[in-house]
Amino acid sequence: MLSKNIKIAVAVIVALFTLSSFVTNEPKENGEIKWITIQEALELSKKDNKPIFVDVYTDWCGWCKVMDKKTFSDTDVSSYVGENYYAVKLNPEKEGTIVYQGKNYTNAAFANHFQIQGYPTILLLQAEKESKAVPGFQDADNFLKTLEKFKKTLK
Repeated sequence: MLSKNIKIAVAVIVALFTLSSFVTNEPKENGEIKWITIQEALELSKKDNKPIFVDVYTDWCGWCKVMDKKTFSDTDVSSYVGENYYAVKLNPEKEGTIVYQGKNYTNAAFANHFQIQGYPTILLLQAEKESKAVPGFQDADNFLKTLEKFKKTLK
């Protein structure tokens, strides 16, 4: 009787592993975004006018983690971001100082400056000229549309 239960348990485990390979949250092809600091991005953007996208997140935010796992790891997203944007992660609950438009901000004050009230929020900037905050989770397709639309407004 014990061996029958062991066989059933093994069969269930094998079935779960097989099923998990179909329902995975892995990126399409190891897409990776190169993340830099906000200060680095602001300095680089001043020189070449390349826009910046800032992932404003917190450690406790569940949807932020889903965006990391599904949206930011998508190869189409990582390719587009790499070619067209500087990418920054900013946690307003962590310590940090940002110089923006000649003023010093903490991470929290920087988020407040842009009236960010929820997470995740995508903050889109070009040097220190244009900005737009887009709150809420976005899947890869909608995120790409958001980035493309913002970039078109800059031309």
